[in-house]
Amino acid sequence: MLNIDNRTIFSDDNIDTLPGINTGCIDLIYLDPPFNKNKNFTAPIGTSAEGASFKDIFREDDLKDEWGRTIAEDEPELFRYLNGIKGVGKPYNFAYLAYMAVRP
Repeated sequence: MLNIDNRTIFSDDNIDTLPGINTGCIDLIYLDPPFNKNKNFTAPIGTSAEGASFKDIFREDDLKDEWGRTIAEDEPELFRYLNGIKGVGKPYNFAYLAYMAVRP
């Protein structure tokens, strides 16, 4: 049974959105990860998304505590790896990998 309208576009975190959608409703999921340009982007005035904005980089303070718990419970080896690389290289590497690790 479909529980969303045809051609619905969500611009949100899939962790929050996907659990509420029946699997038969989905034909395509597109992931547009940030490209770490270290900029804030805002939708142009006059568009349907006017005023919407996002930053194009992950930081450790963007991570949610429950993500760490989920990774530790579901993928303990990945959790150890992520903690091992924390502080190595660019700071966003750890944050991005942790963010992606909990995606459905």
